[in-house]
Amino acid sequence: MRHAFLILAHNEFQILRILLSMLDDERNDIYLHIDKKVVLGSLEQDLFRLAKARLFVLEQRLDVRWGDISVVKAELLLLETASMKGPYDYYHLLSGVDLPIKSQDYIHHFFEKNKGYEFVPYSCGEANLKDLERKVFKYHLFCRYYKIPPRILKKQVQSLRINFFKVAGFLPL
Repeated sequence: MRHAFLILAHNEFQILRILLSMLDDERNDIYLHIDKKVVLGSLEQDLFRLAKARLFVLEQRLDVRWGDISVVKAELLLLETASMKGPYDYYHLLSGVDLPIKSQDYIHHFFEKNKGYEFVPYSCGEANLKDLERKVFKYHLFCRYYKIPPRILKKQVQSLRINFFKVAGFLPL
């Protein structure tokens, strides 16, 4: 079985190094998208050395912003790239700051035992309803610019977002 690990990375490269070492297995191919805002220097070059897994660092780098469509575009870019080099039995989407809590042998054994099954999490029920409504049923304005300096502009954007949420609360879904 071959697995493709699709990783979106934008910071915390010490953790990314650990993640890559934990995924370094001959049964894995790793696809890495590094945010366009990251300036790659000689320090990051050792990230690209693995002993067993094949590592593909995407040349096309997108400017990814939290809560923005750019996250989905980067995920699709990873998936399309892996699909062209595949096929794979499983595709795993990770952040560059995720770490597996099980060994590669355990992970591969689990998926071999459950071959053909898909594992896509979802939440339902009262416990998650408020969080789901906040994320799905409301428009989130200016996500792309939410964390951009200068601070003065950030306060204005936050104020616009808060006021929009107040108005949107009165509108029917």
